Amino acid sequence: MKQGLSLKVLVSGPCELDFAWYDMIRDELLRRTVRQGARVLDVGCGKGGVLFGLSGQIESGVGVDISTNDLASAENTRKKKDFRNLTFIQANAIKLPFPSNSFDVVLCLGDVLSSSNLYGYEESALSQIKRVLKKNGTVVYQGTNWDWEYGLAPYWTFFTRKNDGRFYFHRAKRRASGMEIARDYKVVFKSPLHQWILEHRWPESPQRERTSLDVIEEKPIPSCWLEFQGRSKYRFYTLRSLKRRFENGGFHNVEVLAYGQTYDIASRAGLLEAVEHLKPQLAKAEAEMALQLRMGSGPWFFLVGRA
Repeated sequence: MKQGLSLKVLVSGPCELDFAWYDMIRDELLRRTVRQGARVLDVGCGKGGVLFGLSGQIESGVGVDISTNDLASAENTRKKKDFRNLTFIQANAIKLPFPSNSFDVVLCLGDVLSSSNLYGYEESALSQIKRVLKKNGTVVYQGTNWDWEYGLAPYWTFFTRKNDGRFYFHRAKRRASGMEIARDYKVVFKSPLHQWILEHRWPESPQRERTSLDVIEEKPIPSCWLEFQGRSKYRFYTLRSLKRRFENGGFHNVEVLAYGQTYDIASRAGLLEAVEHLKPQLAKAEAEMALQLRMGSGPWFFLVGRA
């Protein structure tokens, strides 16, 4: 341990590492929710994976995102694999560049409303989604179940990294109401803290997604090794608060279910390797049970409503 440093590295949980299992369940739920021949808008589409998966059952799909890098990746895949019924456009959720009543289905997957750039603009985003949906069109939202997340970790201290090699440190406090407020710092280059990070193996996900290095500060990190960058605010949702948010936004027949229990239970039992070959079957079974029983616990939730 470097002088003045007393950090304990934590084992990252399933939600931070392997999204493939959760995505299998989500994709099964989507296949059963998005009707054949629908015109679909994916808000916050990222690299386009969901639309690529749905392309065979929909008439057309449009993906929007604010990340030019993700959109470039999506467009490259679209051209390479010749997905002719898909389009990708840069746009913000609070100003969707489409006429009213344009889509049968709007997808908002991966905690879109909880993005820091939409903090305080959630109502505007929902208003735009409702505007571009046809009458009785379907909205689908997927995100983190805050009851589950807050119960496991009301405090979170962790490092992140940028593509240029810079490291950042975050001290996040979580509230049962759904608020997460983080104090963000840049790690001073060549400081003892910077060297300490370089000596530790960074968690890697099977999908090669960028992960965090989760730690406990057994003693506070010396302030001279950190440059304060400001505060970030995020608003997350419980099942009830998310349902209420969409109903207040003018949507009806709103239903929310939680999923992902199977993977987290297998992880805690140390059985992930043993059930690896059963992932597709278990994901399909959990999706079926969630739809039939409306299970109320799990790390992720899936909301369906009507415009």
